[in-house]
Amino acid sequence: GYRKNEKIPKKRSFIMKIRCSQLKLLMTAPRLKSEVLSETAKTLIKDLVKESVFGVRKMITSKAIEKGSRCEDASIDLLNSVLFESYTKHVGRVSNEYITGECDILTDTCVRDIKTSWSIDTFPMFEDDIGNDYEWQMRGYMWLYNRDCAIVDYCLVDTPEDLIGYEQRELHIVSHINPIHRVRSIAYNRDAQKEQLIIDKVLAAREYYNQLLNEVTL
Repeated sequence: GYRKNEKIPKKRSFIMKIRCSQLKLLMTAPRLKSEVLSETAKTLIKDLVKESVFGVRKMITSKAIEKGSRCEDASIDLLNSVLFESYTKHVGRVSNEYITGECDILTDTCVRDIKTSWSIDTFPMFEDDIGNDYEWQMRGYMWLYNRDCAIVDYCLVDTPEDLIGYEQRELHIVSHINPIHRVRSIAYNRDAQKEQLIIDKVLAAREYYNQLLNEVTL
C-alpha cells in the first residue's frame, strides 16, 4: 500500500494506432478461441512498446526490401505499360482513429499497392502462389481512403547490379521478357465486417499495450 499523502503513480495510457503493414501480424488468429490476441500479435505490441519507451524503431533490412524501395518507380512504369495507365506514386500518410497507412497508388475508385519481386524465382506467376499475405494491409487502405476495392500488383523488374551479387544473373535481369508475363495482381472488395474485426483487435491491442507500458514505466 501507499502511506498517507504519498502520491499514487498515475497509470500511463496511450492511444496507439496500428500501421496497415502491421495488420497481418495483429489479425493472426490466436490458438485458443477464448483469447483475442495471438502470440504473434502480442510480440508486435511488445515491439511497439519498446519503440515508444526507447524512441527507436526496429528497421528490417534485406536485399529484397532494398530492391522494393529502389525499384518502385520501375515497377509502376511496368504496371502502366501493361494496363495502359499513367499511375504515379501516391505520397501522403493518412490515419483514422485506429490505423494509419500510405498506399502506393490512389485512384478515384481503388487503392493499389506495388510489391516488387526479388527475382524470377520469387515472382508469383501462378494463382496459387499469390496467396493473401497482404489482404489485411489492403483492407486497412480501403478503410482509410474510403475506396471499394484494393489491388496488390506483383511486378518483376531488373534487379540493380550491385544487389545481385553471386546469384544467377538470368533470374534478375528480366526487362527483355514480355511485360505481360511480369505483372500479377490480386483484388479485394471492401468488407465492413472485416473492418469491425480490425477495430476489435486494435482495441484489445491498446489494452495490452497500456498494460505493458505501465509495467515498465511505473
